Amino acid sequence: MTKILMRLLREPLLHFFAAGAVIFFLYANNDGSGESAPDTIAISAVQIDRLTAQFNAIWRREPTADELVKLVNDYVREEVYYREALALGLDQNDAVVRQRMRQKIEFLSDTGAQLLEPTEAELQAFLKTNEMKYQQGTRLALEQLDLGQMPTPTDIAQKLQELNANPTTTKPISGERSLLPAEIRLSRPDAIDSIYGNGFFAQISEFPVGQWAGPVHSSYGIHLVRILDRRAAQAPGLATMRASVLRDWRAEKAVELRELDYLARKDRFTIEIYGRESQPAEATP
Repeated sequence: MTKILMRLLREPLLHFFAAGAVIFFLYANNDGSGESAPDTIAISAVQIDRLTAQFNAIWRREPTADELVKLVNDYVREEVYYREALALGLDQNDAVVRQRMRQKIEFLSDTGAQLLEPTEAELQAFLKTNEMKYQQGTRLALEQLDLGQMPTPTDIAQKLQELNANPTTTKPISGERSLLPAEIRLSRPDAIDSIYGNGFFAQISEFPVGQWAGPVHSSYGIHLVRILDRRAAQAPGLATMRASVLRDWRAEKAVELRELDYLARKDRFTIEIYGRESQPAEATP
């Protein structure tokens, strides 16, 4: 019996519903309106503090006495109209109101998921399952020779032959004057494209290391490129990506728990959906 109880206490779903119950209780009882009867609108100190905080968040200062009076009066006006609208049934069959109520319930469900704390093993398993999402792409270090806008095929072939005749040289044969860097260290595809133009990395990604190759086209002209180093794509460890993995794990749990919460609430109702011939149709979750 004790083992079963301990296992239940460690169950994340139990934690979720407990947290949701607490949040719902606080949400429902911390409105601050201070209502004591259906025909009474009582403005509590908590509500005044909330109005003051909202004003401060917008204007970056405390409201003056006159401004605070206006805030309270506006809130009273809003409450009067709100209660009258409810009394007239204006909230019924209103798509906006229905959507807002749904969002509030889903918010309570999602907030419960944010309180969940996974074990290191759970995070590690999540990282392994979603390895491609966190994988760091191939990185390249390179040097390039700018041949200008319109080199002839003969010029390109000659330059390639001269460069590869002495592949150990650290100083490439002189090319066109350019503001582009002649060499860059290990960089991601987006960083390389940001320097030499979109699509540059895709053209050189399969070039062999240590050998001049080309031609490579960019918006600046024609280039010859030598790959100096290549680092294959790899997934970083949990220690490096823990914050991102934890955020994504909780987001996935929020979706799961929202669905479980919906199914639990749905079970309280009898769902009848009628088709064109007044026959009940099967209801989907």
